[in-house]
Amino acid sequence: MSFSSDEVNFLVYRYLQESGFLHSAYVFGIESHISQSNINGALVPPAALLTILQKGLLYTEVEWSVGEDGEVARPIEGLSLIDAVMPEVKPPKPIVKTEPGKQPGAVDSSAPAGGNQNSQNSKPEIKIEPGTGAAGAAAGNKTAGSTTGTSTPTDQTTGEVDSSGNTANNTGGATYTGNNGAGGNQASTTGTNNTNTPAAGETAQPGAGQKKSQSSNEAGSSSGGNAGNANATSTDDAASSTSTNGNSSTSSSVEQPSSGVTPAGGGTVSTSNPDAAAAGGASSAAGAKVPSGAVTIRVGAQGNNVQAGSSTAQNSAPSGTISSSTGGGAGTPAALVPMDIDESIEIPESKARVLRGHESEVFICAWNPSRDLLASGSGDSTARIWDMSDANTNSNQLVLRHCIQKGGAEVPSNKDVTSLDWNCDGSLLATGSYDGYARIWKTDGRLASTLGQHKGPIFALKWNKCGNYILSAGVDKTTIIWDASTGQCTQQFAFHSAPALDVDWQTNQAFASCSTDQRIHVCRLGVNEPIKTFKGHTNEVNAIKWCPQGQLLASCSDDMTLKIWSMNRDRCCHDLQAHSKEIYTIKWSPTGPGTNNPNTNLILASASFDSTVRLWDVERGSCIHTLTKHTEPVYSVAFSPDGKHLASGSFDKCVHIWSTQTGQLVHSYKGTGGIFEVCWNSKGTKVGASASDGSVFVLDLRKF
Repeated sequence: MSFSSDEVNFLVYRYLQESGFLHSAYVFGIESHISQSNINGALVPPAALLTILQKGLLYTEVEWSVGEDGEVARPIEGLSLIDAVMPEVKPPKPIVKTEPGKQPGAVDSSAPAGGNQNSQNSKPEIKIEPGTGAAGAAAGNKTAGSTTGTSTPTDQTTGEVDSSGNTANNTGGATYTGNNGAGGNQASTTGTNNTNTPAAGETAQPGAGQKKSQSSNEAGSSSGGNAGNANATSTDDAASSTSTNGNSSTSSSVEQPSSGVTPAGGGTVSTSNPDAAAAGGASSAAGAKVPSGAVTIRVGAQGNNVQAGSSTAQNSAPSGTISSSTGGGAGTPAALVPMDIDESIEIPESKARVLRGHESEVFICAWNPSRDLLASGSGDSTARIWDMSDANTNSNQLVLRHCIQKGGAEVPSNKDVTSLDWNCDGSLLATGSYDGYARIWKTDGRLASTLGQHKGPIFALKWNKCGNYILSAGVDKTTIIWDASTGQCTQQFAFHSAPALDVDWQTNQAFASCSTDQRIHVCRLGVNEPIKTFKGHTNEVNAIKWCPQGQLLASCSDDMTLKIWSMNRDRCCHDLQAHSKEIYTIKWSPTGPGTNNPNTNLILASASFDSTVRLWDVERGSCIHTLTKHTEPVYSVAFSPDGKHLASGSFDKCVHIWSTQTGQLVHSYKGTGGIFEVCWNSKGTKVGASASDGSVFVLDLRKF
């Protein structure tokens, strides 16, 4: 267990803010240099300081109550915080007493054999509000320990590629012992398991929030905005919105991952110990995708006997959603009660393939547009390419190690892979890392180029449609257009006053960028000033997306609003206020004029730390469906290629598949860790997902 003064200061700073001591928070933030820390405030849930104090107080009560034999001899309840820190108040250890004829520690034969097993599995839920908005999971909980080893089936081949392009094939690697059956829970690990902290994948306390990992606050910014601007309010003309988009997360892992594939039935999840020096795995909270340094939540490797292929089995009830037409999109958010999942929609284990190999949280995943290759990026400083074609039953993986030059040698960067994107024809994969470098890889795992110009972590990275340019955004407040063929910086844009969190191409030469500075800039290659600037959000802007036609730009923010912008207007076209917590990410449907589905209406999906997903009719500015089955922050949403279905991933470990027409839940699968990212393959037959416990899984939706 370890923590830094920066972490303590940040929790105190947030406590002052939340308690209304805005002036005190402002002064404290300046004096303690909060803005210079690497903590991703988006991942820290509300009341984080009080939550950890409560847990410490409960631990102290237990410690003082339990005798040396483990028996509770003198229960202590109602211990005050002041008493807990005063050594003289601590009562003497109780004398161990035993019943006549019964030895201390003897097991009562009348007790059920498995009576105490549940205590091992009931870990605190991790909600990252964030940043996963999870009080326990991503929000600011750092997992102190995790397994350092991974397991690999004996018939699997792993190809490892480092940043220098060297490849080594390891066949077999660590092997499973005993049954390899789908129900097996047998993964041999090479390290020790430390379980003193809850796994990042657990569900969390209210208010917590992943990718998003996940993870949108950058260095110098907190979930409420820059520390130096704690009590500032925006006077911009558009309405405010609140959402956190973690497009990147920051954490680092020293161990080199080994590969492994586990049938949906089981296998312990192994993850690597978080690097104490890296202040943040932005994803821990909810999805973490993104903000710069933030509280790092590393998922504990323990599987807690939860089978990877198990899906939620709750009381059967009609699977439905709350549908509404809120004129204008504005209104007071209504309290939503999560509904139970109909067991008939659960995806069976036989239709899920769980991929093991990563040693830390997996913040992002993306399908190759041409082949069934799934790429994943993790806090273990590697990206991996998994062959998920039907002909390859072993799901071979290529390990792309992100290395840096140190002392004349290539060494692991030990920094999170925060973003990745395939080019249009699927021949190249670009990755962005917390080490400040973007890299271009070939599908065989060879490193093609290393792009070095950013002065800090990269949070987002996108290819343009032609595939000749790559766009990146970083904590250094800049965005860069790279020439993909040469790896050189074509133009750097330094218009933001705080870390840039997301970017999206409008055309092959024009793009939009958003930042914790609450601004959105539209820029064009060859132009030295923004061609348009949108103001209106009153908190960090987590994500931006152009509609398929490139005419409308959607943005979501920590101010809990979703805004629609047009290049023809200075003010937002729609200010959609319905979510009750930060909005982490947004996606447009691949429908409407100019798409492959021209006869289907265009809709927009938003995912929030309030545990809901909303579908919007953008033309009318109204919410058409509210999807309420998740119980933790939702970090990712993705439309199927035909636009008929929407996949959502939450820190409740569930991936839900919804009908976009009716808003009904169609399929559901529960994994073993909080979900940071979901994505569809190009055929619309498979859904990939990445999780906080280091697992990646693929759901085959055919034959349903």
